[in-house]
Amino acid sequence: MGKSDFYVEFYSEVSYVGDELRLEAERRITELTEGRSDLIGASVALENIVEAETPYRYQVRIILYKRPEDIVVVKKEAEPMAALGSALDTLERQVHETREKLDTAHFKRAQDTEKIVDELSAEELYAAYARDADPAELLREGRTKLAAQLMVEEGFDEEAAYYAADEILSVALRRTENP
Repeated sequence: MGKSDFYVEFYSEVSYVGDELRLEAERRITELTEGRSDLIGASVALENIVEAETPYRYQVRIILYKRPEDIVVVKKEAEPMAALGSALDTLERQVHETREKLDTAHFKRAQDTEKIVDELSAEELYAAYARDADPAELLREGRTKLAAQLMVEEGFDEEAAYYAADEILSVALRRTENP
């Protein structure tokens, strides 16, 4: 995803607030996209929620469109810039926390699949991941398609998926040669 694919939509009900808030929101949110492809876009809204003479009360709502799950932050402060700053700080913290959890889960899953693949024999791999498949069909589809299925459906990392695919195909070959 290129930077041009990412967008920040800004809406303000406060007429006297200039571009400073919009530019600050765009800058800080766009910085979160550096080197990552999990962010799709964002919507930032500034509202005056108390319209009495004093004190004014402002609310900033940010919706960050993020895979696998969007993040919504709402902050209320006496000043528009304070509300925005508080909302952006919370948003950044939540993005980093969710990324860390996903990265940790992905690393653990990769370790688990590697361990599973290393501990199972070719017959056990076949029984676990291709038991209902026609051996001749597996051979026709080939190694790359089988490995891709293992990565998508079972969460295998690439190395484990290709190793398991090779083992499964060796069993499929034996079964087609000796029915």
